[in-house]
Amino acid sequence: MPEGGPQPRTYRAGFVMEYTIGHVTFTKMLQRVVERDPSVRAEWFLIEPGHEVWPATMFPFSANYSLSVSASAARLVGLAARFDVLFMHTQTLSLFLGPVMGRVPSVISVDGTPINIDEAYPLHHKQGRQVEGVKRRLVGSSFRRATYTMPWSRWCARSLVDDYRVAPRRAPIVRPGTDVEKWEVGPRRDGGPLRVLFVGGEFARKGGPDLLAALAVLEADWECDIVTKSEVPGSERVRVHRDLDQDDPRLAALFGAADVFVLPTAGDAMPLAIIEAMAAGLAVVSTRIAAVPEVVDDGATGILINPGDVAALADALKRLAASPQLRREMGAAGRRRACELFDEKVNGPRVLELVKTAADEGAVRR
Repeated sequence: MPEGGPQPRTYRAGFVMEYTIGHVTFTKMLQRVVERDPSVRAEWFLIEPGHEVWPATMFPFSANYSLSVSASAARLVGLAARFDVLFMHTQTLSLFLGPVMGRVPSVISVDGTPINIDEAYPLHHKQGRQVEGVKRRLVGSSFRRATYTMPWSRWCARSLVDDYRVAPRRAPIVRPGTDVEKWEVGPRRDGGPLRVLFVGGEFARKGGPDLLAALAVLEADWECDIVTKSEVPGSERVRVHRDLDQDDPRLAALFGAADVFVLPTAGDAMPLAIIEAMAAGLAVVSTRIAAVPEVVDDGATGILINPGDVAALADALKRLAASPQLRREMGAAGRRRACELFDEKVNGPRVLELVKTAADEGAVRR
């Protein structure tokens, strides 16, 4: 660029992130991407469970997680004027930010809308029509007030457009990503017991009991590693790891040593652990729920079953246990799919491009 010519714009961005379980993985991915982009000056607000503004005894609605943590987010970005743009993940944090979003361009990252979640989480706890109605109206208003929403999947995008009346051009799909180079491993072994890996913070919701029930009737030699935050009893063949986080090299080692990744989840949006397993070259067994069929190509990169179908899960494990060749083929196909669709070096910059576009549109309006 000629000396004295126009200089590249620097974007002052506030990232307001729900910082729990799988959302932590997405936050860390985005932080790595931001570090590689000198045009973005970021300030991070990480909202964790237990940091709510008001105790439940003060206001009836504060027992609702969504409303309470959104109030925390609103307090943290009280000086929003110092930002050119706000990025929020998820919509849970945007409920009380309407006035801020009226002044500052904003992007809301969405893995699943509340209506999506009600459909995909059969056991999802609700707090009565009044509270849920208030939340539904606040969420819809936030989606429509945002400069852009950023659904992770077609499943989520359909709900934004159909259920919340968001204009399609304001809801471009941008998939999450993972460091595919980190997960690359060598050839998988042929012999020995089938090594099964499960990674899910909430063991019951992620289908852990179904996995143990299926393994109990599996007529093959097997061993299983379970990574979870829940209390789960181990055994001679079931090793439980409750102290591993996303950056722990021991977790990467478990992905590298496994033969198959199993997540028979009963309630989910787009599990990032499945993407990591595919990047690690593992055949995947999961369920036909939410956006999982957009990640796992059934029959090519893994096997999908209906939630709660223990017999089908056992059959899928039996099939994979009997054929190392099938495991290798599915794992290789999953690795290619992860590199094509979920590489953070591609998808991360797409997130920042949307953030910058929102900021630019806001600057023009001003």
